Amino acid sequence: MPTRNELLWPWWVRVSHWLVAAGVIALWLMSYVWYETDWWHRLVGYAVLAVVAMRIVCGCLTTAECARFYLPGWRAICTHLSKIRQKRMTPHRGHNPLGQWAVYLIWLFIAALALTGWLSRTDALWGEDWPVELHAALSLGLLALIVVHVLAVIVVSRLSGQHLLSQMIHGHAQSLKHTSD
Repeated sequence: MPTRNELLWPWWVRVSHWLVAAGVIALWLMSYVWYETDWWHRLVGYAVLAVVAMRIVCGCLTTAECARFYLPGWRAICTHLSKIRQKRMTPHRGHNPLGQWAVYLIWLFIAALALTGWLSRTDALWGEDWPVELHAALSLGLLALIVVHVLAVIVVSRLSGQHLLSQMIHGHAQSLKHTSD
C-alpha cells in the first residue's frame, strides 16, 4: 500500500501519459471534427507512436517499481474483479492487473493505428479501402478503450480511496479521504 506523498509515477511516465492523451485527442479532433487527415495528422500520429515507444524503453530500463511492466495472470485479474464486485479495493502501487493489461491494449491500438495509417499511404496499397477502413475502426476502438479507461479511473479511485487523477499529475500517492498527518 503506498504511503501518502510517496512518489509513485516518475516525471517521464506522467509526461508520456499526458502527451499521448493530448495527441490522441488532437488526432480525434482532426479526423472527426475538422475532417483533416493530411500531413499534420500523420506527424502527430507518428509523434504519439514515438512517445509510446520511448515510454516502453524507459519502462524496460527503470528501477521505479510502479513504472515497470509486468504480466498479470488470470488469478490476479479474477481477484481484482472479485474485489471490485465486493466494493473492497485496497490501494494498489502502480497499475492494478486490469489497468496494466489496458495499458498494453491501448499501446497496441496506437501501434496498429500508426501501421494502418502508414499502409494507407504506401504505393502498394494506394487506393485500397481496407487500410483506411481498418484505421477508422481502430480509432473508434481506441476511443472506446479511452472511455473505459476514464470510467475505470473514477470507479477505482472511489473504491480504493486513491485519487488516481492527481497521482498522474504530481506523481505522489494521495488519498481521497483527508487524513491528518
